[in-house]
Amino acid sequence: MNLDFKTYYDKVKGCYLGKNIGGTLGAPFECYRGVYDIDGFMQDVSNPVPNDDVDLQLVWLAAAEHEGRSIDSCVLAEYWSTYVSTVISEYGTGKNNVSMGVLPPLSGHMRNVNKDSNGAWIRTEIWACLCAGNPALAANYAYYDACVDHSGEGVNAAVFVAAIESAAFFEHDTDTLLDIGLSYIPADCGVRTAVDLVRACHKQGVDWKETRIRLFKAVPSSFGDMGGLWRGTAEVPVCRQCPAQKEDPRIPKAVHGYDAPWSIGAIVLGWLYGEGDFGRSVCLATNCGEDTDCTAGTLGAILGILLGEKAMPEKWKKGCSDKIAICTLRPDALLNVPKDFGSLCERIVKQTPVFLERRCRMLADGSYEIEPTAKFAYAGKMFDDYLQEDFQEVFSCGHDTIRRKFRPYTVLIKFDEKLAEIREGVSKKLKITVLNKQFTPRYLTVRLHGVPAEWEAEGGTERCLGLEHWHGGYNDNSFELTLTPRGLTKGKYDFVLEIEQQGRSDKNFIAFSMLNGV
Repeated sequence: MNLDFKTYYDKVKGCYLGKNIGGTLGAPFECYRGVYDIDGFMQDVSNPVPNDDVDLQLVWLAAAEHEGRSIDSCVLAEYWSTYVSTVISEYGTGKNNVSMGVLPPLSGHMRNVNKDSNGAWIRTEIWACLCAGNPALAANYAYYDACVDHSGEGVNAAVFVAAIESAAFFEHDTDTLLDIGLSYIPADCGVRTAVDLVRACHKQGVDWKETRIRLFKAVPSSFGDMGGLWRGTAEVPVCRQCPAQKEDPRIPKAVHGYDAPWSIGAIVLGWLYGEGDFGRSVCLATNCGEDTDCTAGTLGAILGILLGEKAMPEKWKKGCSDKIAICTLRPDALLNVPKDFGSLCERIVKQTPVFLERRCRMLADGSYEIEPTAKFAYAGKMFDDYLQEDFQEVFSCGHDTIRRKFRPYTVLIKFDEKLAEIREGVSKKLKITVLNKQFTPRYLTVRLHGVPAEWEAEGGTERCLGLEHWHGGYNDNSFELTLTPRGLTKGKYDFVLEIEQQGRSDKNFIAFSMLNGV
């Protein structure tokens, strides 16, 4: 059954209203460890509360408006480098890597101790809204997004949340939505461990506080180590609902930066133990502590999609400012920061037909309705032909393959296990794969520029590559380049991969770097 525009728009507004409510609710307790008993806002909420969870989505909105559905990780990295001003944690590491020519997904993995943390899954709502009813497409864009500055569990969590949020525009059963999200991530990852544990505890009738402790034991989080035990702040002093905390010996020490699995578990905890009640659910997510603005904000967004703005409780709808205050961005006319959440939602729904294409049916009154995909769970390959150029596993959450999308083809550059690192006399292998996106065969000439004369290049640096069009079979071809560095004198070496299509005048280029001494 298709989703009419009126209902869709109401759910988009519910999504961002819930995001704002949950983010504002949890903001005072972010980075602290504790167990609380709050049932409403504990701080002054008459003015808008800045939140990076929303800030980062404003950058992606600008990318969507100016670049359309051709967005990939490298496009997003360019917008990220231009507009994200903060340089803390994984945000800064991703920016720093990109500035050195280390492209996504390598940029999210290399020298990144926070690659498994929370900065990516907190910004998935825009992909879910633009790809409503198509979880595979939403998860694909969430993957492109997350690997700019994350890897591993940081990417798993983003893909999981995006798939759930996209499906929630049509599917309302909690267990079904969780199963949909899990279908897109590896069977042995930390995010799945956390989700499975919370679901089992809830089914067994385990108290939510005990479930929280079991979650810490299964997938320890380091996020609460930043602020330490909650002792109150000037904004929210110690009180009955948020008392001063004591050390809990049951909570094990965590590896710094490994935060996404626990946080996703806290979202599921609030969702299941809140039993569909919006206020109770976001309060429970906050009451667990750690990255509270993110867990409550994302859960608020999921519930907001399910409920729609009109069905959300009045107490919460009118509880905090709907104005947008930024804290991590460098704004300009291209970014064009919306003044409030209503304006944000208006701009998002205008882009939805661009991303969903034929699954948006335009109506006589100028609005549209959305057709969902036939299957929401991941089918082991891209079952939707929007993404037929990506038949290779895009959700493997690997961190070694640069993907660049061009009009006629997609180019993949797979690095060896050392990624962008090079060493004197040690062979470096690059596997180049091109996937044909058009229904015509073609020949390409692929050249690697920038290889120093002293280096050895097995078989040279130029190849001719024949491509068939996709017709019930394959549409890709690959070759390997083996380079052996000699006479290294610099720390950074810059390369350009040139792709020339025979019989056409245009060329495509991919610039990247390799580093001596990573």
